[in-house]
Amino acid sequence: MNILKQPRAVVICGPTGVGKTGAAIRLAQLFGGEILGADSMQIYRKMDIGTAKPTPAERAAVPHHLIDIVDPDTPFDAKQYAALAYDAVCRLDKHRVTPLVVGGTGLYIKSLIHGLFDSRPPDPDLRRRLRNTAREEGPGRLYERLRRCDPETARRLHPNDTYRVLRALEVYHSTGSPLSQYQQQHRFAARRIRVLKIGLRLERQALYDRIDRRVDAMMEQGLKAEVTSLLSAGYSADLKPMQAIGYRHMAAVIQGRLDAAEALRTFKRDTRRYAKRQLTWFGADDDIFWHAPDDLATIEARIAAFLDHPKNVR
Repeated sequence: MNILKQPRAVVICGPTGVGKTGAAIRLAQLFGGEILGADSMQIYRKMDIGTAKPTPAERAAVPHHLIDIVDPDTPFDAKQYAALAYDAVCRLDKHRVTPLVVGGTGLYIKSLIHGLFDSRPPDPDLRRRLRNTAREEGPGRLYERLRRCDPETARRLHPNDTYRVLRALEVYHSTGSPLSQYQQQHRFAARRIRVLKIGLRLERQALYDRIDRRVDAMMEQGLKAEVTSLLSAGYSADLKPMQAIGYRHMAAVIQGRLDAAEALRTFKRDTRRYAKRQLTWFGADDDIFWHAPDDLATIEARIAAFLDHPKNVR
């Protein structure tokens, strides 16, 4: 596709807790845009507090897409996200609405911009054997196997993230290549969107302080009750989204596997570690223009130049 005919989008990315939602809403209002979520947890219905989903008031202020689109027990991956997000970008761009892609899931953003090549479907027999191993010997045994065959992917995953550990082992056993190598060599195609990438970041300690305060706020808002409701509705603690930060910690408390104080401590620690991994991912992208979240004047000027039209206040 001729690059000038490609749809355009603005990406607002960065680590968890940095202030992407507030900045994006202001920018969407200023440029007549709509927001496309790029968060691998906000896609799930019934999971609101622990995913820091935009509030009803925020979603009323600016139209949001790709939030609350599947139930927690519905399989969903980057390939599905890429298809839905690309369709949304094209539709908005066709109607001269600025798509703002907002979130911290780097794989989702990359898959939207470049698309994904098809990969081999999972082998049901292999998946069943791996799941039996996890059930009979614990997830730690699978994680150790992953460390031996794909240490790079293992470093990025939590040992209890059974879903992603299983998927990485499936890729290794079905292709003969580590998932990390497979992603680098086979999955991403040429860029299909004209994109401006704005990254938001803070000084490390300031970010960590904000993360700690946000975790405390989630607890005050009723995260434990939200997880209790999900478990009561029949959503297993072993589901992929229930293994996410915050949800796995609260499930462990509810099921008596962890005391509340330790859960809060590890919840904050794991969220800070996740933010660090996000910064590492985005830091490797030389196309990102980095700004403080309150540097809106400079960000606005950069977006206006990219869109090549005057600011349009709604």
